[in-house]
Parts: sequence; C-alpha cells; structure tokens
Amino acid sequence: MPQIMLEHSTHFDNADFRALALDIHHLCEVHTGATLESCKTRIVRAEDLVIADGSPAQAMVHCDLRILTGRTQEQKTALGQAVQQALVAALTQYDGPRQISVEIGELDKPNYHKVTAG
Repeated sequence: MPQIMLEHSTHFDNADFRALALDIHHLCEVHTGATLESCKTRIVRAEDLVIADGSPAQAMVHCDLRILTGRTQEQKTALGQAVQQALVAALTQYDGPRQISVEIGELDKPNYHKVTAG
C-alpha cells in the first residue's frame, strides 16, 4: 500500500513518469502516513483509447491511487488535490486538449495481503 497506476496517452511519452511517481510516493507519505517503502507505481502507456470526440489530438493522464481503509475523507481529498497539482505541474510537454484526473480509492485492510522479502 499504496498501489498506484499512472495511465497516459502517447502524447506524454517524453514526460518523466519515474520522477512523477517518486513525487506521488512522497505525497502519500505526507498526506496518509504511508511509508515510502510501501508505495508502488505502475506506469501504463495507453496506445488504444478514445477520448471525447475521438480526435487523435485528445490526450489523457489518469492516476488511480489505492490506499488502505482508515484514512479520513480530509486526508483522501488532500492527497487527491496534491497529486492532481503534481500531475498538472509535471505534464507540460503537450499543450493540446487533455484530461488529467485522479481517483483515490480504498483497499479493504482485512482483505489486502502482502509479503515482502529480501
């Protein structure tokens, strides 16, 4: 925990998603008390997608961020807003029509199982 997925259209291929992921990890620490060691991000390049009217100029980035239950709504809102601000600040490579979104979801603590080794 947290489990993070950054999906992006090809319009953002030149973005530094590794640096962005590390920024999001830090924001998870600040806003939820998660440890840096528990954060993991998958970066997914989406080639086949349809946005709005289907114009190839339409671009998107979506951050799906899952945290363990037990956080307050205030913590989740603050995290979502901070992540969205980080995305907007980092994704300046493309100035065409774009949608940048964040969803904060919950992992059910009793049903989330994890093993770390090494």
